[in-house]
Amino acid sequence: MRTKRMNRTAGFTLLVLAILLLSACGSKAGNSNADVSQTASPKPASGATTAASEDTGKTIFLYGNDFVEFIAPKFAAETGYKIEAVHYGGGEALAKIEAEQGNPQWDVLMMDGHGSVRNLADRDFLLTGWQPKNLGNLTKEGASYVPKDMAYFPVGIHASAVIAYNKKLVSADQSPKNWEEFFSFKGPVGHADPAVAAPAYPLVSALFEKWGIAEAEQKYVQRFKQGLHIYPKNGPVGKALLSGEIQVAALQEHNAYELKMSGEPVEVIWPEEGAPGSLRVIAISKATKNPAAAKAFVEYMLKPETQKMLTSLDSTESFFTPLVQGVKMRSERQQNGKFLLPSAEWSAEHEVEIKTWFADQNVN
Repeated sequence: MRTKRMNRTAGFTLLVLAILLLSACGSKAGNSNADVSQTASPKPASGATTAASEDTGKTIFLYGNDFVEFIAPKFAAETGYKIEAVHYGGGEALAKIEAEQGNPQWDVLMMDGHGSVRNLADRDFLLTGWQPKNLGNLTKEGASYVPKDMAYFPVGIHASAVIAYNKKLVSADQSPKNWEEFFSFKGPVGHADPAVAAPAYPLVSALFEKWGIAEAEQKYVQRFKQGLHIYPKNGPVGKALLSGEIQVAALQEHNAYELKMSGEPVEVIWPEEGAPGSLRVIAISKATKNPAAAKAFVEYMLKPETQKMLTSLDSTESFFTPLVQGVKMRSERQQNGKFLLPSAEWSAEHEVEIKTWFADQNVN
């Protein structure tokens, strides 16, 4: 256990070093060490030329995780705007934005975790007060997630963690069915690091709100003593589950369903009281020099055609609940699963406190 915590400490240290390096570089996003996945061809801006008159016409940068490499060229091809997608983990994207405070290089952010994005809005990083024309396409649920200041816009929600177990090591009747049983499970369990993985803060913030901070900390302390392994991201969590290093995982639904559908000995349980929700949102940088292109991207993501395209992808990234009317989710996932989703304000208010608490557990 101590080795795991030391490893986690080392990982956290490496992340901090990466942040410092990114800050020191201070260069354009396209020159960062992140995965620059797409540079759109500079086609004429058909259908968007009027609005584009307020822009510089230069490439806009999209920071994010799921879908960014796929959606950027689609957007460019259909609108003519130039866009470059930069793929980051959630923690990496937030660190890059922090590092660029004096010279922002990003224009649009699309990531999981409305609490973290609310935090950016509260610190005046985001464009506010603009209402997209396609906002009316949202479902009733989707509309309920739109903040009054229009700082960000929801496009989908998925489970930041379901309960997944290794069927070779745990029988169906022994497997946890809810979060109380997950924390009291006798064998080793694990999940991703809330400071690094985009879905992991939505996971822990949902549990901390559900139980209250003091009780949640107590449960985690006890669980650490009984064997709770924290991994940088959900991919390593899945590998640990298959290797038997852990027997049960709180695993992002994309990763959990991918293991199950690929024939691995993994079963997925949608917790009875609900899976912590990860709300995917889009936000525009307050400092963007290309607001028309950035706004066009938001409009594009709120179109039913775009949502249908994403839910039809041959990838478990398409496992999410679309928040645009007339779009169906993938049939293979839980159709009526409940979500535990803390308010954006609560999640933003406690983000530093909760992440710092987790970081402190590494060194004790």
